[in-house]
Amino acid sequence: MNKSLKMGALGLVLIGLAGCDMVEKSAQQLAEQAEQTLKDAARETLDGTVDAFNKQVDELQQSTNEWLPPAKTEEEPQPEQPEQSEQPEVDSAAPLTDQSVET
Repeated sequence: MNKSLKMGALGLVLIGLAGCDMVEKSAQQLAEQAEQTLKDAARETLDGTVDAFNKQVDELQQSTNEWLPPAKTEEEPQPEQPEQSEQPEVDSAAPLTDQSVET
């Protein structure tokens, strides 16, 4: 009977461990669901805040445009810049002569 008592105790321990494993998995799933719910709530709150901020910026731009004079539509002629004299290009393959070397 000693052997069957040990087997019964072992069976209860295995059932207890299996139950603990199921509880742990359930707790983990609950934690994941709570995390996802918090992320969704934070995303919705952030979206609402950004939308409200954008609306305020648009109103501010509109009121600023009412105070500013209208932009000029004509392009002002820009003064002509004097052309720079072109220097002759130096051929890097040409041999140096006494005239081309400055000392």
